[in-house]
Amino acid sequence: MKKISLLLLLALATAPFSRAADFFSTEPSEDLFTFGVRLGINTSNRTVSLDNDFGYNVQGWGTGFDFGAVADINIRDYISIQPGLYFESRSNTYTFIQPYLVSGGDEEHAIQAGTFNSYSLVIPVLANIHFNITDDVRWNVAAGPYVAFKLGSKLKNKVNLNTNFLEGRPLPGNEFIEKPAGCDFGLKLGTGIEVFRRYSLNIEYMAGMRHAWQNKLTDYGGRTKAWVFTLGYSF
Repeated sequence: MKKISLLLLLALATAPFSRAADFFSTEPSEDLFTFGVRLGINTSNRTVSLDNDFGYNVQGWGTGFDFGAVADINIRDYISIQPGLYFESRSNTYTFIQPYLVSGGDEEHAIQAGTFNSYSLVIPVLANIHFNITDDVRWNVAAGPYVAFKLGSKLKNKVNLNTNFLEGRPLPGNEFIEKPAGCDFGLKLGTGIEVFRRYSLNIEYMAGMRHAWQNKLTDYGGRTKAWVFTLGYSF
């Protein structure tokens, strides 16, 4: 009876450590390199700093899409380095209201509203940590830098007017013609679930660290940020 009790205690004591080893496996990976594709949508925002010339500005979130490829360099079963290459579209809405004084000391307002669209190549390099939930399901947590190169952008004014009237007609608003910065870099954080080491669902946040605008005369500052949701398949 004492031997049986001792064996049971030993089994209970070693069971948690066995589960922990399976959950966070330090074994060598079966494949040194794996490759995958990603397809998804994003919602993004490109802000303007509060210390700019505009008395009021609101930057709304817009939607876009991402597709690209990744490569995993599997150092161990629990960690890999994942460089990637994505084509990304982004959009957001904006409303600017700029007060100014006219003759007589009256205050008028230039009003401008519309949408921004931009297209970029994005290159992230992430450290990807893997946790084995079951033999067929694993949870991934990733973080690392990214750099984005703008391919093109478009600004579309939907409202551009002035509260100051001339001969019964409103004057044009002060034209906001800034373009997004040609290059952005920042930090990308993500998590996801991977099934059968093939299919994945990923949620990522991108925080830009560079001024958002290609400034010429005025420093509009601001930052870019985005949430990205992708489906993936690994070969």
